[in-house]
Amino acid sequence: MEEEQSEFRHWDELLPDVLGLIFTNVSLQELLTIIPCVCKSWRKTVSDPHCWQDIDLDEWSCRWQPHQLDRMLRMLVTRSSGSLRNLHVSGLKNDSIFSFITENAGFLQVLRLPHGKISDSIVEQTTPRLSTVTFLDLSYCPKIGAQAIEAIGKHCKLLVTLCRNMHSPDSAGKVEPEDEANAIAATMPRLKHLELGFHLISTECVLNILSSCPQLEHLIIDGCPQVKLDRKFLKEKYPKLKIVGPHLVKARPDKRFSFAVQRYPVTDFFSGTLWSKLIEL
Repeated sequence: MEEEQSEFRHWDELLPDVLGLIFTNVSLQELLTIIPCVCKSWRKTVSDPHCWQDIDLDEWSCRWQPHQLDRMLRMLVTRSSGSLRNLHVSGLKNDSIFSFITENAGFLQVLRLPHGKISDSIVEQTTPRLSTVTFLDLSYCPKIGAQAIEAIGKHCKLLVTLCRNMHSPDSAGKVEPEDEANAIAATMPRLKHLELGFHLISTECVLNILSSCPQLEHLIIDGCPQVKLDRKFLKEKYPKLKIVGPHLVKARPDKRFSFAVQRYPVTDFFSGTLWSKLIEL
C-alpha cells in the first residue's frame, strides 16, 4: 500500500516549470483569481514571470472599457518581467500603452495588435525595440501608414509574417494607398506570409512585392479590385506561392466587436474584491 502511495505526488509538490506548463491551459480569469488561492506553491508559480510569456487578451478586448484594458495590460506585461514572447490584444486606444509594451517586452516574437489606434509616429519611435518580432498583426489600424511600415521593415529583420488587412473605408481614406505596399517590397525581403486584404493597390505593386520577397509562400489580397493577375504566369514563376484573392467580396465584420460574450461579466471581473486579489499577487 505504501509503495502504491509513493508513486503519486501531491499537486503542491509539482515542479514550478511543470505547473507553469499546466497553467497555460487555464483561462485568464481563473489564472488570475482562482489559481493563486489554491496554495502557496501555486500562488508563487503563477507570480513567476515565465508563467506570463504568452498573454492573450483578445477575448476580453471587446468587453472591457479602454482604461480597464490598459490597466490589465500594464499589470500583466509588468508581471512578465521582460520574458513576454507572445502578446495578443485588440483595440489599443493610445500611443502610450504601445510604448509601454515595447519598453517592457524586449524579446517579443509574436505581436498581434489589430483594431488599434496607434500612430505612425509612435511606431517609428519604438520599432527599434521590436527587433526580435517574427510575426506582426497590425490589421485594421487606420492611423498608421507607410512610414510605420517602413520603420518596421528596417528594424524587424526577423519578420516573416505581416498581417495588414484593412476595412474598405479605411483604405479609401489613404492619401497614398500604394505607399505601404511599396514600403513592404523595399524593406521586408524575408517575408513568407503577407496579408493585404482590402488595400487599394495595383497589379504593379503586387508584382513588385513578389519580386522583392523571394521567400514569400502565402499572399492574401482579398478585396483588392485593381489587381489583375495572370495565374498561369505566377504558377510558372512562383511555383511555391499560394495567393488568395483578389476576390471582390465585402469586408467581413469582426464579430468579436459586435457582441460581448457573457461568460464572465466585466463588472464582476473588475469588482473591488477581485481586483484587490490581483494587485496583491
